Amino acid sequence: MSSEHPDVAVTDNKAKSRYEAALDGDPAGIAAYELSDDTIVFTHTVVDEDLEGRGVGSTLIRHALDDARDRRLTVVPECEFVAAFIDDHPEYRDLVG
Repeated sequence: MSSEHPDVAVTDNKAKSRYEAALDGDPAGIAAYELSDDTIVFTHTVVDEDLEGRGVGSTLIRHALDDARDRRLTVVPECEFVAAFIDDHPEYRDLVG
């Protein structure tokens, strides 16, 4: 997987249950989730195909997982991209329930 992209801004759009990545102010990708009690289930990740391989997805997921850790949430990586990211980054394996 690519390294992080330093110009990607990530926000949690709670109203739409998704983390949103923007590059230079333009939408670049989303990580959709379902939140219940102390568990967050990542269901789907999409990155603009023109930006694939440039670290947008990795930056998006790292931010989402760091936020989950800060909020003491258990992560369920239903999304293959999130599951693969966690496999490649052992520092996040303790989040998985």
